[in-house]
Amino acid sequence: MKDVTKMTDEESSAYFADLDRKIDETNEKIEYCRKKRAQLEHQISTIETRIRNDAEKKRTHRLIVRGAILESLIPDSEMRSDDEIKHLLISMIGAIPDKLRESIFEKRSD
Repeated sequence: MKDVTKMTDEESSAYFADLDRKIDETNEKIEYCRKKRAQLEHQISTIETRIRNDAEKKRTHRLIVRGAILESLIPDSEMRSDDEIKHLLISMIGAIPDKLRESIFEKRSD
């Protein structure tokens, strides 16, 4: 930093004008960075929402397809209550021998 006390009025005036210009430039850069950060945070939020929505759509589709499969295999399923369907499925799964049931319902690491 220069010694302002040893400058002429003209030099000190130019020096302070240069400092003011640098401060203004720095403030503009700070404002630009703040706006850019807000934009990026909004983009992140939008992408996270899209990912969540896609996962929900996939789950909904899977549930509908599997429900349709089960309904097609159970006689008069549309006339049965949810509890009756649940009891029927539990009974059918319980009737499968243990070793076979374990292999059928073995967890997959997909």
